[in-house]
Amino acid sequence: MGPNRHDCPRTLAPVFIPAVLSFLLPAHPVTAQDGPLWPDHEEIEHFLKKAEITQRVEIGTGVTRPERVTLEQDGVVRQACFKRIDVMQQDSWRSEVAAYELDKLLGMGMVPPTVERSIGGRKGCLQLWVTGATMEAFEGTPPDLEDWRDQVSVMWLFDDLIANSDRHLNNAIVSPEGRLILIDNSKTFRNDEHLRNDLNARGAGTHARFWGVEFDESRERYPTRYPPDLVERLRSLSDEEIKRAIKRYVWGWRASLVVKRRELILERLDSMGEELSVALEPWR
Repeated sequence: MGPNRHDCPRTLAPVFIPAVLSFLLPAHPVTAQDGPLWPDHEEIEHFLKKAEITQRVEIGTGVTRPERVTLEQDGVVRQACFKRIDVMQQDSWRSEVAAYELDKLLGMGMVPPTVERSIGGRKGCLQLWVTGATMEAFEGTPPDLEDWRDQVSVMWLFDDLIANSDRHLNNAIVSPEGRLILIDNSKTFRNDEHLRNDLNARGAGTHARFWGVEFDESRERYPTRYPPDLVERLRSLSDEEIKRAIKRYVWGWRASLVVKRRELILERLDSMGEELSVALEPWR
């Protein structure tokens, strides 16, 4: 299991800001097929870039010293996580924005809207504050376990693409509706020429917890399944489209490695043969 640390904690609390709740939560429980959590992501991005900052509070957890920022514009109040660490190729706010841009390019909708912004004279990223419980704190079982495991399959695929070295149980959130949200993506876009995730891993530790089992020694293979729309999007994107999406934040050899890892992912999907056809209904 990964370290018990998360830079922008989003655990459930008894009191919420109404504007945030009305913005984030639909009127009824959803599954992964009911639509993206942030359908108006362009408006959110504009808000994060332009809204007035009315409060900044250092969160006090995590090695990156993030802040919880309150923003207001035209009577709308939202909160975001501001991160400014920039240790290139190790831990950077730039990787947070790049991860969101790739998530958006793939149509996943699992990474909260994230933008570049300078605050207090320091450049960093602002990520929309989301409500839920981290996997570490989550109790019980998602309302639709099979749907949840499908979401986890996509998470591991995405983490392979972005070379994420830090997807532990405090860097993923279960929303109140059972949606998987991927936060704290700053330790990504490493110099990896291979895929990190062993999808045939035994049922122990962090990997098992994400799949909804505490321990299963007899499990030989997790039921990884991928949405046809996502697979088609991975296949159809050009190398230039991928590099263009992240070019402000990931460049040079590291950008080329994203393309290389995409090729490796597609090779793995092709090797699944008929198993690949056992997938979700069209994504989102």
